Amino acid sequence: MKLVHRREGNMADSSLYEKMDLFYLGREIDPGTGQTSSIPFLYKNKHLTTHAAIIGMTGSGKTGLGVCLLEEAAIDRLPAIVIDPKGDMANLLLTFPEMRPEDFLPWIDPEQAVQKGMSEEEFARQTAHKWEEGIRSWDQDRQRISRLKSSAAFSLFTPGSSSGNPVCVLDSMEAPESRVLNDNTTAAGVVNATVSSLLGLIGIEADPLASREHILLSSILLHCWRQGIDLTLESLISQVVTPPFERIGVFSLDTFYPQAKRMELAMQLNNILASPAFRDWVEGEPLRIDSLLYTADGRPRISIFSIAHLGESERMFFVTMLLGKLISWMRRQEGTDSLRCLLYMDEIFGYFPPVGNPPSKEPMLLLLKQARAYGLGIVLATQNPVDHDYKGLSNIGTWFIGRLQTKQDQGKVTNGISENGAFSRGQIQNLLANLRSRTFLMQSAHLDEPVLFETRWVLSYLKGPISLSEIKRLTADTAERVQDDRNKETVSVPASGNNVSMNPLLLPEKVVQRFVPPPIPVQGLTYIPWLAASATVRFFSKARNIDRQTEISLKIPLDDSFRTVDWDLADTNNVEEGIMVSSPPESMQFMRLPSDFSSLQSLRDFEKEFMDYLYRNRELPLKRVAQLKMESRPDESDSQFQQRIVDSLREKKEEEVDRLEQKYQARQEGINRRLEKLYARLEKEKGDVWAKGIDTVLSFGVALFGAIAGRRALSVSTATRSARGVRSAGRVLKEKGDVRMVADEVRSLEQESADLALELQEKRAEVVDRYAAEKFPVEQFAITPRRSDIYDVQICLQWEPVLNLAGLNAGGS
Repeated sequence: MKLVHRREGNMADSSLYEKMDLFYLGREIDPGTGQTSSIPFLYKNKHLTTHAAIIGMTGSGKTGLGVCLLEEAAIDRLPAIVIDPKGDMANLLLTFPEMRPEDFLPWIDPEQAVQKGMSEEEFARQTAHKWEEGIRSWDQDRQRISRLKSSAAFSLFTPGSSSGNPVCVLDSMEAPESRVLNDNTTAAGVVNATVSSLLGLIGIEADPLASREHILLSSILLHCWRQGIDLTLESLISQVVTPPFERIGVFSLDTFYPQAKRMELAMQLNNILASPAFRDWVEGEPLRIDSLLYTADGRPRISIFSIAHLGESERMFFVTMLLGKLISWMRRQEGTDSLRCLLYMDEIFGYFPPVGNPPSKEPMLLLLKQARAYGLGIVLATQNPVDHDYKGLSNIGTWFIGRLQTKQDQGKVTNGISENGAFSRGQIQNLLANLRSRTFLMQSAHLDEPVLFETRWVLSYLKGPISLSEIKRLTADTAERVQDDRNKETVSVPASGNNVSMNPLLLPEKVVQRFVPPPIPVQGLTYIPWLAASATVRFFSKARNIDRQTEISLKIPLDDSFRTVDWDLADTNNVEEGIMVSSPPESMQFMRLPSDFSSLQSLRDFEKEFMDYLYRNRELPLKRVAQLKMESRPDESDSQFQQRIVDSLREKKEEEVDRLEQKYQARQEGINRRLEKLYARLEKEKGDVWAKGIDTVLSFGVALFGAIAGRRALSVSTATRSARGVRSAGRVLKEKGDVRMVADEVRSLEQESADLALELQEKRAEVVDRYAAEKFPVEQFAITPRRSDIYDVQICLQWEPVLNLAGLNAGGS
């Protein structure tokens, strides 16, 4: 098997290597010469489970590297949540597979066109050409852009604003699952994050251990959450005025926090509700991590939260709330060694400082400590290495260091990297001092030595920060705006003309009647009749460990057209049983019952029909993947089940790939040992053999085995030494014929190494194809109830008031 390569660059077909869970981040740089080589820099996405940091001053290419990482994640079908404090990451939506100038035209800077003496159309043409040439020079093409767009859904959210996709943050403080609340450290982190961010919105910087406000709100949250009660801001304010407990610690409630003072806190929180901007915080897509990571049909999602338009306290509030939601989501997941998803934050300054304790710091530290076990990789970007809390630094396994602003910053980085021992302190200082834009020194806990590389050309058009007005246009153009599709219930009123009386019809005792109290204390309301039915249905499967009871309540209007009951046409009965009364309200009008119904002596026949209907039609729908022996759980959404399928396939794939890599790594190490001996012989001869193309032949093999074997395979310096050694032997070819044999053997082994890399690539691609999600179809099935599992069946005549009599007389309202 021969490696097909090009003169410039030597990347194999990207559609193959992208199936290998390797991020293509750029090309390696020879530390000795500072020249960018032909060797692609490939990095295992799994390494990001130990988190990463990107450090570099303005102009270093930090944002470009972040965009590159997220593009690779999307292509690898890894979802990500992106926090964007500066407005740069929205550029990920500016992807144009056809590279048409008209695609670029709305996003170019008109002032740059003027400076260049061009029309906007001409400048757009130039930009489109420049971008296509750029991606082509880095062994990419239009198909890779299409692959990026088709692999993941990109959504752009603007919390606190309707310019982009709105996101609902304040609507509900949902109770975390019991496993979260039972872990004291995690529960404290979630509660503290929520309370601190809320208090920050009203200008209170609270110490969780000393602040009465913080302790009170934390106590309320924990009390309600442990009872499974979700809170809204409105209900929280009510609880502040009248807490659901009488003591806090050893003190009575009024001693610890008097009523008058609690009212002052409630008024401050109420100011949030009274603000005109409040509406933008409660409309839009709920802040639920599952749906932010995957669409309803299981497609991975890159959810970008642009927060540059928010004030400082609002940004802190949102970031802290999001991190708290991530903690709750994380603790619900099963443990994994695979990379499940990414959290990327484009600028960490102020949110995770070494000194001070902003609300976002504790949840971020908790995530850095625990997220690895759940497959959540965190990538933090900043301009300055001193912006991070030192406790968090020890949890970051990969550092991308770009051009730094001060010698102090360079010194801190040098101290950390020189401890590795691969480069001397002087070498590292020299490398950092001479870094140019888009070049980074990567230090990884997963590799044996640092790597110097230049970032590739990104597939997305980098226009710079995107404003709110541009976001509005961008989300409209991409049809990403989330519609508020909350169901607005309407009262369906049967048409019965003016057939009303002042009293309900006298019916036999066996015909049970229930009356819904009027919503407002007025006289003269008209009551309309419904046939209401309720029952409990049990779905049981011992083999699946499912035993679930569901309450079903339906109702059918009793109008003049009533003849027989068709429960398929019934409405859900949302009236709570506890509010209904058995006696009719006074001074009300009652619609006359249909004649067929008035003659009934009991509702027993309706009970039997309702039981038969439930037996035939009610089921617990589930899904399964037969090949994986996986089934969905009750109350598990399609998106959550799809996530479990993807996680399972990824783990199975990685297990098989690890075995494959170990096998090929052993073969590669054998080739390396033989090459080292030959290199030594060639160095001894000190000759010069012309070996044109050696670097190019080696490039992909070096990159591949460097990525999978922690640099124990050939590195860029080894490859350069290979070519240099073979060239030097040529000067004595005429005098020493045995050198030709050595040089030929070197070339043969190098080709064998390159062929081995390609063989591994193709074998791994076969494994990836075998575990492709589309090859594991999801089937639907259901658990049906037994007749004995349908019980507590109740049928009654339910009377409900209608406010709009004019609409009633017209046949409905």
